[in-house]
Amino acid sequence: MNEEIRLCIIDDIPDVVEGIASGIAWKEYGIAVAGTAGNGAAGQELIRRVKPHIVLTDIRMPRMDGLEMMKEFEHDCPGMKVIFISGYTDFEYAQQAVRLGAFDYIIKPFTPAKIVEIVLKAKAAIVEEEQNQKRYREMERKLRESLPYLRQEYFQLLLQFPTPPEQAAKRWDFLNIELDRERFIVIVIEIDRFAEKTMTIPVQEVELIRFTLHNILEETIGGKTKGLIFRDNTERFVAVVNPAPGLDTEALAELCRENIATYSKFTVSLGLGEEVRHIHQISYSYNQAMTALSYLFYTGGNSVFSYRNVQPVHETIPQYSAEKEKELFYCLRSCNLPKAEAMIDELFLDTSSGPPLPPEMIRTRYYELAFLMNRVFAEKLLPGDMKELEKQAHRLKDGALLSLRDLQECMRELCRKGCAALIEQQKDESGRMVEQVTAYIRDNLHVNNTVNDYAKLVYLSGSYFANLFKKVTGTTVGQYVTAERMNKAKQLLYEGQAVQDIAIALGYEGRQYFSELFKKHTGMTPSEFKQTVADKGK
Repeated sequence: MNEEIRLCIIDDIPDVVEGIASGIAWKEYGIAVAGTAGNGAAGQELIRRVKPHIVLTDIRMPRMDGLEMMKEFEHDCPGMKVIFISGYTDFEYAQQAVRLGAFDYIIKPFTPAKIVEIVLKAKAAIVEEEQNQKRYREMERKLRESLPYLRQEYFQLLLQFPTPPEQAAKRWDFLNIELDRERFIVIVIEIDRFAEKTMTIPVQEVELIRFTLHNILEETIGGKTKGLIFRDNTERFVAVVNPAPGLDTEALAELCRENIATYSKFTVSLGLGEEVRHIHQISYSYNQAMTALSYLFYTGGNSVFSYRNVQPVHETIPQYSAEKEKELFYCLRSCNLPKAEAMIDELFLDTSSGPPLPPEMIRTRYYELAFLMNRVFAEKLLPGDMKELEKQAHRLKDGALLSLRDLQECMRELCRKGCAALIEQQKDESGRMVEQVTAYIRDNLHVNNTVNDYAKLVYLSGSYFANLFKKVTGTTVGQYVTAERMNKAKQLLYEGQAVQDIAIALGYEGRQYFSELFKKHTGMTPSEFKQTVADKGK
């Protein structure tokens, strides 16, 4: 306590007053004598004027005794400490005064030390009370500041878990919630694609956006009915409202949606639960609102959904044509991507006809389809090639796809990635088979094989192998064999071998045919080529 303690001394004996006021060095104890009086009436006026912390008064005085004077200030000065001075004959009277609220009493005759002891005791009590009040005020301040967070925590518990009615009502009163205690509707408001749109924005700006949207919702709902809005997660708000008489809650939700779109750069989707009567039933309305909100899957955002308008959960997952599924798998095996994507669209049409189904059913159905598609790809792809496809399929299940359009695009992307991987592998396999045959050709240039003979080496039909060979090498099998033979002939001529021997070594029956073929490919006869090589060596 920083200020001095003010002490008033009231007694009808002037020497007593003077002795206490001047005979004790009160300033050394942090106490100031604020005034003195010689009777109860004057003391009453003094107390009213200076509002002392401590009053030292005789219990019996003319015009008004000390006890009567104390009662006068019982309510006006509740923290004031009154110490009575009494004679031995007034001892029981003084004890009664203490029971009624006096701080203490002193029996005459007394010493200055006794006066100081009791007054300092009163001062200590005043300081302690002041500190307690300061701590209490600080706790009240912190409580007021934390009330919004405590209310949010309380409502999040109400939303997530059924709460016993008595416990729910007790905390409601403590948190001073400014809503009617009966009839509630929960509205869940989700900012459309908020994480995606704010990915590159500084954190402070993101918080400002949330604050702005929160204010728009508060003003919109507050203009129509009582409501409490709080943040449910980084991109979602929850509003608990009392449905006012004649209020169309769906119209209120539409107004919230419109105001957000008008006064911000964002859009929201809203899910409405049905009305519940009691506090402990709020979780039912919240779960209904979340179910309704899940139907933004069909619109992608900027929409309002009411639980009473959504379809009840079906017992079986919607099916589509098994023939179309088989046709899709055939398209994937043959890498017919345009047809596969068209089949995906047709399968979506099969399950989207009629009233909208619960989004989780659609996700489950297409996760199963994606799993089957990956089994088709896994027939030919290696495990390492399947990792990206499996990751793509899991996106259908983990909730990352917010809308039906996202899900459709994910399925198409799975087709594209799978077919691309198959085509790439086919290229690798084709290259390996052609390389196997070309290596055989280079090692067996003396053998006159047909295309069918080469095709059998890699277990393919002659026509398929002929087309594959030309696709990979850019030339026919016959042209490739002839080109390799001519390259080998050049090497043998350079080494000085006879033309006749070379022709036989390369599988030609006669020298003349070999010479004609060699000239056709090199522009000179074998003899001319051999002479040219000899001239260069000189």
